[in-house]
Amino acid sequence: MTPGRQTTTVDRVNSAETSTDTPHIVICTTGGTITASTTPDGAVLAGGSEAATTAMLDGLRAVLPGEIRVSARQILDGDSSTFGPAEWDTMVAAVADIFDDPEVSGVVITHGTDTLEESAIALDLHHDDPRPVALTGAQLAADHPEADGPANLLDAVLLAADPVSRDLGVLVVLGRAILQARGVRKWHTTDPVAFARNSPEQPVEQLPPGMERPVLGGRARFSEVRVDVLACSPGSDATALRACVDAGARGLVLEGTGSGNLPPLVGDAVAELATERPDIVVVAGTRVPRGEATATYGGRGGGAELATRGVLNVGYLRSGQARVLLAALLSVADDSATADAATSAGEAGEAEVSEARMASANVVRQRWSRFHLYN
Repeated sequence: MTPGRQTTTVDRVNSAETSTDTPHIVICTTGGTITASTTPDGAVLAGGSEAATTAMLDGLRAVLPGEIRVSARQILDGDSSTFGPAEWDTMVAAVADIFDDPEVSGVVITHGTDTLEESAIALDLHHDDPRPVALTGAQLAADHPEADGPANLLDAVLLAADPVSRDLGVLVVLGRAILQARGVRKWHTTDPVAFARNSPEQPVEQLPPGMERPVLGGRARFSEVRVDVLACSPGSDATALRACVDAGARGLVLEGTGSGNLPPLVGDAVAELATERPDIVVVAGTRVPRGEATATYGGRGGGAELATRGVLNVGYLRSGQARVLLAALLSVADDSATADAATSAGEAGEAEVSEARMASANVVRQRWSRFHLYN
């Protein structure tokens, strides 16, 4: 390691001593390219992968050190491009159930790369156990002559079995890269190193433990909260935004330009929304892949002007993960004592529903900055 350089996750993995205990790693399979097959016309199909999964696990056991014990559980079986809030709920529940067993040392989830970043943060927001969760996948189908899935799976299991991975939360392991979940994003459609992580260039020193990787403190129900992501390209109007509001969105992540600026017509609509529908939480983001989105610029649609309207900012997260975080915070806020009135509001009337949702929105606005990505 270079003197004076910050210690990284990879450094810790490379320098740590391996435990002499016999770790038990549970592999959760969800489908994806790692167990996909190729049709005669060249299309890659994920799902219906029982035979490929069995072969993958047999191949892993053949090369795995004898001191590591693995077991497997299928929790989903599909192309991850079809995954969404219901599947996040399924994965969160499955991991929590597995960790009820104190004999389990860690969990590895095989997952399609298309939506792995959303699943990773959904899991990480709930993960307050020191034992690791490692997500892995593949860029090439299981029947490809140069399939990368077996090596990725071996790396993920070895990492999850090593005590160095404890207390790091959910990790993404592909192409020999090891990344913490928050800020991670698929950055290449075909390269074996499929993911990169957007995070501060210089980690903040001496953060309180609860700020390093804060968790929700409750179970989110992603499938019960609608949050939409809108790409706000230059010159766009508010037609799509209004459609999302009409469809019942509780939150909006608006992907703008630069450091989080929106087109003027969208900015005008957000200002109206702040007055007419303060129960809807709006988060401004950016299409720029790296760096922090900040409330810097004034004027119609500028980030600083949006902030005066109560609009939040994605910081180092990008739209996909910001959507998951916003949905999670709204869901947990709905379960709080303040929002319990929403349970009976169907009988009490729309005013009570609106009041409960407003309370939840205010809780989210207060808590959002706590989940800023510092390291």
